[in-house]
Amino acid sequence: MLEPFLFPRVFEAWRTVVHHIAAADSAEVSGSSKETRVLLRPLRTEIERLVPSVRINGPDPDQERFNNWRVDLVCRNGPETIALEGKFKTLRDGAPADNRKEAFFDLYKLETYVDSGKYSMGIFLWLTDNPAYLRSATKDSREFSTHDGRIYEPDVPLNANRPERNASRMPLPLILTRRYVFRWETVTGTSWHHLALVVPKKG
Repeated sequence: MLEPFLFPRVFEAWRTVVHHIAAADSAEVSGSSKETRVLLRPLRTEIERLVPSVRINGPDPDQERFNNWRVDLVCRNGPETIALEGKFKTLRDGAPADNRKEAFFDLYKLETYVDSGKYSMGIFLWLTDNPAYLRSATKDSREFSTHDGRIYEPDVPLNANRPERNASRMPLPLILTRRYVFRWETVTGTSWHHLALVVPKKG
């Protein structure tokens, strides 16, 4: 069986991009379109630099659709087809509780993509300078906590009184089918933290 080639280079590209963002002026990494402009487009460019043979869809204008969802990035190289969902949330954004629910919904979508057989794996990537995401959540987002060290075991239902405002199609309770360990990493010398969760095929 061939060792994955694209997979480790996606993570290499990710680390390059997060360090670049962490070193940038705050005005350069803000704005309503920052997730696409600051995170996803540079990530695509860096992956293409590392893997010239890769074919990438997204984040625009050729974003791939799966059912009614848009996949942030889809990377294809040989037998590997990787679906990526990215989050870039800052202290200026506010509303960390909503974004926690959105993160779990992204994991749910990635599991759906991979279980379809169309993708070899999924990767969820998150960059933030908001320390609230690293602490235990309370109130309606308690079960959707993304705190450092959190372990989600498969098939545990996650309940809330209301879905995230941008995830109205999110089923409640939300049930994931893989085990996830939330291990946040610090961008050295900065207040930025990043998280990567892999969604493998079952079995």
